[in-house]
Amino acid sequence: MPNRFSVSRIVLAMTVSLASRDLPAAESDQPLPPEQAAESIKLPPGFSATLFAGEPDVVQPIAFTFDTRGRLWVVECTSYPEWSDDGTGNDRVLILEDTDNDGRSDKRTVFFEGGSNLSGIALGFGGVWLCSVPNLIFIPDEDADDQPDGPPEILLDGWDLNARHNVFNGLTWGPDGWLYGLNGILSNSLVDAPGTPDEERTALDCGVWRYHPTGREFELYASGTTNPWGLDFDAYGRMFITNCVIEHLFQVLPGAHYKRMFGQDRDPNVYGLIQTCADHIHWGGGYWDISIGGIHDDFGGGHAHAGAMIYLGDNWPEEYRGNLFTLNIHGRRANRDSFEPHGSGVVAKHQPDFFLSGDPWFRGLELKYGPDGAVYLTDWNDTGECHDYENTQKQTGRIFRIVYNPDDAPSATAETRTVNLAEADNETLVTLQQHDNEWLAREARQILQHRADTGTVDEATVASIRQRLLSTLDEPEVSSADRLRNLWALHAVSRIDDVATELLDHDDEHVRAWTIRLLLEDRSVTRGQLLRLTELAQFDPSPVVRAELACALQRLPSGDRWAIARNLVRHEQDGGDHNIPLLLWYGVEPLAGDERNRDLKLLTATQIPLVQRYLARRIASLDDGIGRLVSWLAVDSSPPSGIKPILAGLRDATEGRRNLPMPDGWRDLAASVMSAPDESVRNTALYLSLVFGDERAAETLQRTVRDASLAMDDRRVALETLIQVPHDSLLPLLKLAVSQKPLAGPALRGLALFDDDEIPAVIISHYSRLDDSQRQEAISTLASREDYALQLLAAVREEKIKPGDVSVYVARQLRDFGNEEINRQLDQLWGSVRASSEEKRRRIREFAEQLSADELAAADLPYGRLLFTQKCANCHRLFGEGAVIGPDLTGAQRTSVDYLLQHIVDPSSAVPREYRVHTVLTTDGRLINGVVPEESRRTITLQTPTERIVLDRGNIDELKPTSLSMMPEGLLEALTPQERRDLIGYLAAPTQVPLPTDEQQ
Repeated sequence: MPNRFSVSRIVLAMTVSLASRDLPAAESDQPLPPEQAAESIKLPPGFSATLFAGEPDVVQPIAFTFDTRGRLWVVECTSYPEWSDDGTGNDRVLILEDTDNDGRSDKRTVFFEGGSNLSGIALGFGGVWLCSVPNLIFIPDEDADDQPDGPPEILLDGWDLNARHNVFNGLTWGPDGWLYGLNGILSNSLVDAPGTPDEERTALDCGVWRYHPTGREFELYASGTTNPWGLDFDAYGRMFITNCVIEHLFQVLPGAHYKRMFGQDRDPNVYGLIQTCADHIHWGGGYWDISIGGIHDDFGGGHAHAGAMIYLGDNWPEEYRGNLFTLNIHGRRANRDSFEPHGSGVVAKHQPDFFLSGDPWFRGLELKYGPDGAVYLTDWNDTGECHDYENTQKQTGRIFRIVYNPDDAPSATAETRTVNLAEADNETLVTLQQHDNEWLAREARQILQHRADTGTVDEATVASIRQRLLSTLDEPEVSSADRLRNLWALHAVSRIDDVATELLDHDDEHVRAWTIRLLLEDRSVTRGQLLRLTELAQFDPSPVVRAELACALQRLPSGDRWAIARNLVRHEQDGGDHNIPLLLWYGVEPLAGDERNRDLKLLTATQIPLVQRYLARRIASLDDGIGRLVSWLAVDSSPPSGIKPILAGLRDATEGRRNLPMPDGWRDLAASVMSAPDESVRNTALYLSLVFGDERAAETLQRTVRDASLAMDDRRVALETLIQVPHDSLLPLLKLAVSQKPLAGPALRGLALFDDDEIPAVIISHYSRLDDSQRQEAISTLASREDYALQLLAAVREEKIKPGDVSVYVARQLRDFGNEEINRQLDQLWGSVRASSEEKRRRIREFAEQLSADELAAADLPYGRLLFTQKCANCHRLFGEGAVIGPDLTGAQRTSVDYLLQHIVDPSSAVPREYRVHTVLTTDGRLINGVVPEESRRTITLQTPTERIVLDRGNIDELKPTSLSMMPEGLLEALTPQERRDLIGYLAAPTQVPLPTDEQQ
C-alpha cells in the first residue's frame, strides 16, 4: 500500500491551539500540588478537570478499572523499576469511592496488599484479575465484600521478568467475552498454565493475547508493534491498541502480524507485516524532553503513548463520540484521533490535542470513561519516563476526572452516577444493551455472561435477547452498534448457531462479520455453515466481511480452508486493501506443499499479487518446491498473466542459495518470459537462470556490464545481479569494474566472494580514487579473509590507507581470525581493541570530567553532525537521517552525558538479542560479522555496516553468536578531545543542525 502519510496532517496539526500557548517548563524539582495540577489541565470550552484522588491516598497508579457499583479499583505499583523476582512486594489494589457524588473520592479501601509487579487489572466473574509479572493471577471475591475470599490463584505464568518497561498489561474485556491483554517487545515470554512444559507453551513478545475466563484457554491474538500500553474497542467491536516509539495506533485483527520496532516476527513465513492505520504521527523529531513547546507540539507531543479510550460515554458532546484518545507521555497531553472508513478497516485522522497538562511531572498512563460518562485518567507523576530506571519517584500519583459541563447545562451533569448493576435483574441487564453509555452495556453483558456460566440465566432471558436481536434485523433505522450489542449479549449467554443463517444473510456488514468471528470461536463449524462461508467468500460485496473471512481461515482445519481461500483470492479489488492481502496470506501459508497440487492451482488463480508472490516464495522454499513450481508454470506454452509476482516470489526463495540444479522446464519457461514487455520480469528471469547455473544468462549479463554504450544504471543492475550468484568467469570483470567509479561499489562487494591473491593489490591500487562509502566497502572486503587482512594492515603501515579509515568494528573483526601476526600488527597500530571493565569505567569518568556543561556549550554542532555521519550513521538514525541497523537514537536519553558515555564506551554492557553480533565463517574462508535480522530454514541474513548478505546455510562452516554489540568499543578514544566534544554535543542536541559547508570543513 502506498505511503498514507500526507501533507494534510501537517496542516491540520498546525490548527492545534491547546498545546501551542503558555507551555510550562519541561523540568521542575517538584510537581504541582494535586489540586493545582488538576486546574492546570487546559481543555476545550465547556470541559473541566478536577482531582478525584491524589497522594498520599494513591501513589503510582499504573492501572485502574470500575466495578459494577461504579467505584474505581486502582493498582498501585511501587515495584517498578526494580521488579521483584521472588514474588514479594508492596504493590496494592485500592478501592476508591465517591459516596456523596461530588466527583471526588472520599472513601478508600485496601483490597489487596503485598503484591508484586502489578501492571494491569480487570474485574469480573467473581473476582479480580491482575497482571503480576510473571503471572496472571485471580483473586476471588464472589461475595463482593471487598475482601479476598482466598489467596491469589495463578492462572497463567511465563511472562518475562526481564521485560523492564515492556511488561504485560492492558487487561480489557472484549465484546466476545474474552479477557485481552498486551505484551512488549522486550518481554520474551513462554505462557501457559503453571506446570505446562515449555514445548507446549505459547511463545510471544510484542502483541495482543487473550484468555477465556470460563474455558481457561489462552491464545496469542496478534503479534507486532513495540510496547503497546492501551487497548479499547469501538462501537463496532473493532480493536485498537496504542503504542510507543514507532507509529502510535494499530487496528488489530485476529491472527494478524503487525509492524515491529525491531527483530523478526516469531513466524519466519509471514514475510510481510501490516502497518499502522493512522495517516500521521505525533512526533516531529528531536529529543522530546527539551522540545516541549517546539516542533513536537505541532504533531502531538512525542512518540510515547499510554492508554487507549474510544469515547462512547454519555457526558461529552457528540463530536467526541467514537474518537480515540491516548495519553502522550512526553507531551503531557491527550492526543485525539478520529476514524474514517477505508476498505476493510479505517484510517485514523489527526484531530487537535484534547488537553495539555501544566504539571511538568505529568505522566499520564490510562484513561477510561465511567458509568457517569465522565473520563477518569491516571497520572503516574514522575520526573522521568519509561527508560528511566533510577531516581524514580514513588510517593506521587493522581487521578483526575474530566466532565463536560457548559454554563447553560444543569450542574447535575458534573455529578457521578450511582449504579449497582450486580443487583439488577436479567431483564434490566438486557435492556441496558441499548443505553447511550457503552460502559453500562459492556458491564451488563459481562454480568450476564457470568450468570450464564453459573446457571442463573433462564431460557426466558435467552429468548428475550434473541428476539431483540432478530427484531432489529428488520428495522433499517436501527444502528449497527445496537444490533451488535444484542448479538454480543446473545453470544454471552448462548450459542448463536440457531440464528446464524439470518445473521449471515443480513445486509449489515458488521453483523455478518461478527457472526463469522463468533461462529469460529471454538475453531469448528458445521458443513452447512462452511458452505455458507464459502458462498460469502465468493459473493459478499463488503471488504469488512472478506477481511473477517480471511481471518477465519486460521481458525479452520487446513482441509476446510481451500474453498474459502479460492474464492477470496479472486477479488482483484482487494489487492490494494490495507489488511486483506496479508490476512489472506497468513491464512493460506500452511497450505503450501499440498500433495494434490491445490496450492499451485490457488497460486495461478489468485488475482492478488502479494498473495501470489508470497505463496510462490513459500512453495519454492520447500523441499522439491522449486521443481514443482517450475513444472507447473511450464505446462502452458505461454506464462500465466500473474507471472511477475510469481517470479518475484521464486527469486525471494532463491536469494542467497547456491548450487541449485536447473529444474525441468525452466529453459522453455525462461525463453517465453524473456519476451515479456516488462523489463523487471525479464531481469528476474535472467537472475533465476543465473541461479540455476545457466551460463548463457551469465554471458548476457557480463556483456551488459562491459558494453559502455549502455546506460550506466543498466550496467550497474547487471553487475548487482551477477554478484548474487558468483561464477569464476566473473572475477576478471570485477577487477576491471573497480576502476569505474559507478560500478566500483558492487564490484568491491563481489570481490569479497572470491579467494584470489591479486584482489588485495587491485583494491589498494584504486583505493585513493574511491569515495567514502566505496572505501568502507573496500575495507570490508579486505577484512573478510585472513590473507587479505595482512595486506590491509600493510597498506595502513605504508600510508596507502589511513588508519582512521579502518573502524574499530573492522579491527575487532580482524581479531576474530585468531592470527597472531594480525593481532600483533593491530596492537602496534591501534592498541587493545577491547578494554577491561575497570578500564572502561575509568574512561567513562575521565570523559565525563572533560565533557562538562561549559565544554559542551562550546561544541561545534555542525561538525559534530559530520562526525556522526562518518562514524555512526551507517548503523544509527538520528533526526530522521541514517541507517536503521541499530536503535534509532532520536528518542533515547541523549541529554544525559552519563547515558551516552556508558553506551558508547561500553556498548556491549546491555545488548538486546536482536542487536548482538554473530560471527560467520563460510566454507571458502570468508569471515563476516553482523547482526541477524532474518533467518529461514535454508538461509541466514546478515546485516553488516555496509551491506545485507544472504547466506546459504550449506555454505556456512561456523555460525557463532556473541554477546557483543555491533557497535565497537574505542570510538571516542579514536577522536581528539575537540571531536569528542562536538560529537557528544551533537548527540545531545534538541534539533537538527546543518552540516558544515565545504569551506568550513
